Amino acid sequence: MVALTFEGVAYQAPEGQTVLAALEAAGVPLDSSCRAGVCQSCLVQSLDGDPPKAAQAGLSKALALDGYFMACVCVPQAPMSIGRAGQVRQRIDAVVRSLDWLSDTVARLILEPQGAFACRAGQFLSLIDPGSGAVRSYSIAGHSDGLIELHIRIIPGGRMSGLVAGGIVPGYRMTISGPSGACFYENVDPDRRIVLAGTGTGLAPLWAILNDALAKGHRGPINLYHGALDRSGLYLVEALEALQASLSGFHYSPCIRDEADPAGTDLVSVVTSAETDMAHTTFFVCGDEVLVNRLKRALFLAGAKLDRIHADPFVPAGTKAA
Repeated sequence: MVALTFEGVAYQAPEGQTVLAALEAAGVPLDSSCRAGVCQSCLVQSLDGDPPKAAQAGLSKALALDGYFMACVCVPQAPMSIGRAGQVRQRIDAVVRSLDWLSDTVARLILEPQGAFACRAGQFLSLIDPGSGAVRSYSIAGHSDGLIELHIRIIPGGRMSGLVAGGIVPGYRMTISGPSGACFYENVDPDRRIVLAGTGTGLAPLWAILNDALAKGHRGPINLYHGALDRSGLYLVEALEALQASLSGFHYSPCIRDEADPAGTDLVSVVTSAETDMAHTTFFVCGDEVLVNRLKRALFLAGAKLDRIHADPFVPAGTKAA
């Protein structure tokens, strides 16, 4: 057993068990979603020593130096004293202002935080239903006029998406926590080419980054690639086509998987074939974890600069870390 102290209370973690699992077994409530060290919902802070490096993978250098780590992938090797993430992760109530449908399977949820919530369009937050305890991470598709826009894919049997599909109405109160993630328009050369590529609701942060870039006067060309298994997986098509028609520097490419020609319609193949100036392009890649990792690797091997590839892989709720 390994001794853990959380917020001043002593607990015991069996050998090989993660901090999150040990605290949950002891009845300690701690936000969590992906359980794979990606969404950062379970971010906590070591108060007396350095946490395992593997539990800090993906965090900014500043957070790592301050002792922050993901409880879901931290297997303690020695006694640890731990605290909640404090001011790094804000946690406030939010009221549902509207809910409409962007496609048969994607809902747009508009939330009004009940207080200041500092975030950037394109980052992600944890959405918490106080009644059921369901927690899920969603990208911020828009943030303006004090409102936050989320795009939520409805998944059969999904706790949060089922609630969104059948139990949420304007006025419903939820909780938001965060934000996390480095996929946002900041410190980008306004004359540099931007490539936005993603699948499914990976379009949500790309949509946010696109609008933020345009609002801030980005002058370089912007290409957006949205992949789907079939046409029903696409959404915001009319809005993107209208934007393409009105802006000479913006190009929208929907990529629908063709079983007869999978190589020619695979999003990774489409992007790496179409983009020829890898070294001078800033990339934002969001969506399915496997595709994001494939595309990051393919872009790097094709000449893209690693520090100009910003990625946000989506991991299903409840995925167990290896």
